[in-house]
Amino acid sequence: MFLDFSKEALPLYVQLKTIIKNRILDGTYAYGDLIPSESEFERQHNISRITVRRAISDLEKEGYVIRSRGKGTHVIYNHNLPEQFNRIRSFTDEMKHFNMKAGTSFLEVGLVIPPKEVQIAFDLEPDEKAFCLKRVRTGNGKPIVYFENYFPTYLDLPIDDTLYKNSVYTVLNEKGIMQPVRAIENFKARNADEDIAKKLCVAKGDATLIRTRYGYNRENELIEYTIAHYRGDIYSFSVELTE
Repeated sequence: MFLDFSKEALPLYVQLKTIIKNRILDGTYAYGDLIPSESEFERQHNISRITVRRAISDLEKEGYVIRSRGKGTHVIYNHNLPEQFNRIRSFTDEMKHFNMKAGTSFLEVGLVIPPKEVQIAFDLEPDEKAFCLKRVRTGNGKPIVYFENYFPTYLDLPIDDTLYKNSVYTVLNEKGIMQPVRAIENFKARNADEDIAKKLCVAKGDATLIRTRYGYNRENELIEYTIAHYRGDIYSFSVELTE
């Protein structure tokens, strides 16, 4: 984006401030990132150092960045994605709601002997398999959540990893299977182990929020058991309570 030097345009520092702010809001400059130096902005946009300093000073006052002597300017705005608990929707739909592009950076699908808690939920025998879909979902290219989706084998979901880069509910609907209409969800906090940290591109020990979903169809049959590991620095949840 280039600055508009015409007489009718907004002041240059306001234009630069808007550019930097938008990059923070869309995740280009993430929480903790070091933004370009004053001299870099000066060269990129052919403007004075005073103009750059005024733009950054305004962003600091508004709580988007902080300047440290000898260390540069870091982003302190925590770009959390607040999900409200009022309906069941896919991750893809959640990202559309936030005007972000959903993606998949890791995908693995197959029939597996599931963890004990999944066996209990689906009432499976110890050697009985379940359909398992493992994915790291991204927003604007940045890892946000690692999903392990389990479904009973009688749903006969296709084992084709090319089908699951977007919403798994779309695959269900295309096969004539109604997606869950009711869900029970549990939450717990946990520090990321080495595997989860690698998948989510965070440091081992960083905070994550684990969300377990039990999804039921209209016949009140459990058809989905999902374990989701969310990055604690990006995702948040909100609940509206009434009398």
